[in-house]
Amino acid sequence: MRLTDQTVRSLPHTQKGQKEYADDAVSGLSLVIGKTAKSFRLVIGSGKDRGRFTLGQYDPPRFTLAKAREKARDVIARERLAKTETPRTTFAEAAVLYDRLHLSGLRSTTARDVRRTLNRNFAALSKMPLGDITRRDIAPVLDTMLGTPAAMGAAFRHLRAFLRWCVGRGYLDANPIERLPAPKREDSRSRVLSPEELVAIWNAAPDSDYGRIIKLCMLSGQRRGQWAACRHEYLQGEIVTWPPGVMKAAKAQTLPLTAAVRAHLPDRIGYLFPTAGGIPFNNWAACKTRLDEASGVTAWRHHDLRRTWATVAADELNIEPHIIESVLAHATGTAVSRIYNRARYLEPMRRALLAFEEWLHIQLSKSEDTNERWQLL
Repeated sequence: MRLTDQTVRSLPHTQKGQKEYADDAVSGLSLVIGKTAKSFRLVIGSGKDRGRFTLGQYDPPRFTLAKAREKARDVIARERLAKTETPRTTFAEAAVLYDRLHLSGLRSTTARDVRRTLNRNFAALSKMPLGDITRRDIAPVLDTMLGTPAAMGAAFRHLRAFLRWCVGRGYLDANPIERLPAPKREDSRSRVLSPEELVAIWNAAPDSDYGRIIKLCMLSGQRRGQWAACRHEYLQGEIVTWPPGVMKAAKAQTLPLTAAVRAHLPDRIGYLFPTAGGIPFNNWAACKTRLDEASGVTAWRHHDLRRTWATVAADELNIEPHIIESVLAHATGTAVSRIYNRARYLEPMRRALLAFEEWLHIQLSKSEDTNERWQLL
């Protein structure tokens, strides 16, 4: 019916129940009259999409028919806009999906680094809708890492990859980081530790999982993450084989186990170097700070042990380049040659590892520290 304020005022209250009068002016708006009150109700849609809104009681001049119609039109417009708006996915919500749909396909150590970066370094963005994030929000977060350029570069790359994924999934229309200058990459490192520095680090390495990993890296030229993620089942007699998921190049690596290497491998089920939480050892920064203080060797990184192994093997021990590359799990030769040459070079690698151990034993025996710490085994 065509409602007016006079009609609303004149309609009597009910003796029991309610009576409803539809308004012809605004679709879905109706006047509901009960025993003591008259109120306005709006119904939008039908079935599962049906929405019911109580707009307020008729109480002129505070709330009149005109005000009820105005409020009803506002609600209709708001609901119509909500149906056409892109869902406001937050950074944290998208990160959960990214973890489940994308990171699960990466090697475990890479996935863990990306997850930690997004959750820890960019925690300030977690509650923000993706569409509201701008360069002004991202730049200050990266600026807090100016003192650690490697970590800053990694954080930038992980965030950029995540936001590009969000664009591809339709959670974001444009990537706000694309126009932000990437942090300057560090120059390629060339640090090779001297024999004296190796001796100092070896002698200062603590009797702990961290100290054992340091010595394993020194003896074998492998990455710290490989040894940290090593599991008991990877050990097979005289060899250790890391599966593709642990390796940087996603290709399995088999390495001969010498007596010196085996001496530093704990007899544990599951991870050989687990944390209290049951994940691979990861307390690198704090442990290395203490090792630097104890050894007196500074301005070096764990990865420099790997470069040092390769350099000593080539310069001091005359190990052939392809054997060195095999120990380091680097690809050698052309793509075609790698298809046909499937040799694993286990015996040449074993000889190379033993030659390095002998060389290191000589360096340790030269040191002034004559106690048993210099022994390889």
